[in-house]
Amino acid sequence: MAKRISIINFKGGVGKTTLAFHLGTGLAWIHDARVLLIDVDHQSSLSILCMRPNGWQSAIRSNRTIVEVFRSFVNQQANNLPADEIIAKSPMHTIDTDYDTMDVVPADLGLDNLEIELTSSLPQGTAIRSEWDKRTLLCRWIEETGIDERYDYIIFDCPPATKIVSQNAIAASHSYIVPVVPEAVMERGAPHLREMMRTGIDDRLKALAQFGEHRDIHVPDTELVGLVITRIQSASGGYTIDHTQHLGSLRRRWSDSLIRPYISQGIGVSEALSRYIPVYNMHKTQNVGKREIDIQYMNLTSEIKKRIDGL
Repeated sequence: MAKRISIINFKGGVGKTTLAFHLGTGLAWIHDARVLLIDVDHQSSLSILCMRPNGWQSAIRSNRTIVEVFRSFVNQQANNLPADEIIAKSPMHTIDTDYDTMDVVPADLGLDNLEIELTSSLPQGTAIRSEWDKRTLLCRWIEETGIDERYDYIIFDCPPATKIVSQNAIAASHSYIVPVVPEAVMERGAPHLREMMRTGIDDRLKALAQFGEHRDIHVPDTELVGLVITRIQSASGGYTIDHTQHLGSLRRRWSDSLIRPYISQGIGVSEALSRYIPVYNMHKTQNVGKREIDIQYMNLTSEIKKRIDGL
């Protein structure tokens, strides 16, 4: 059975997709793991990174995206979920065969509109049963395709929101990771997100589960793997004063839930992503290798893996 993990934060710009991309490629390359990345963010950045624009657009034209899972409910065809043909197999094979054990289910810009339609769609059956069904579509798809047995890790890249699509990912996840930038908004936002996960999503789903069809994939209590510090800015002899201050506050509040190492801010990451490759493939460059950003992601991947496997 796969370990299923959501990468989530209701704030954008904190490196969710960058973390999902490097965790997936790192698990495949360093640990030879079978990984499935599922993009549930309508912005589709993870899909484009893994498949490149042409591959992503081809998937959209042939209706091979995660949208088809949610569209089945909106179109009143909940018994007509897509099969596993929406999975793009080894999309990074032509770039580097080290990532051949990583597959992707791409997203689609239309997922944003579909989120609205899911919220306002007419109930199928009783209203409360319908609320359960629309929040466990991903659980049901994973069950019916049997893909849980094919992978070691399934990673969901969630949008910067905790609405129905994200709730689907959380319903199917054993654990979640919160990427944060050490800023004041995250000192306030991370505790709120953790409480939202517990009371706003997990507890609500457990209440709805009493009135819906049992889902083996549904996880009643999704556990926090930890917070990942991203885009931390360096200064002479350490970090900037602002980031040092907020990092101190985060450490006092979250203690061992802060996962080391922290990921440095640097143009090397942007350069790698602009080439649709992880930083691992740029270890010889000045902006990645010399700053050891690739080593940071390698060590972070190993630490996250240890924590996930230990849950």
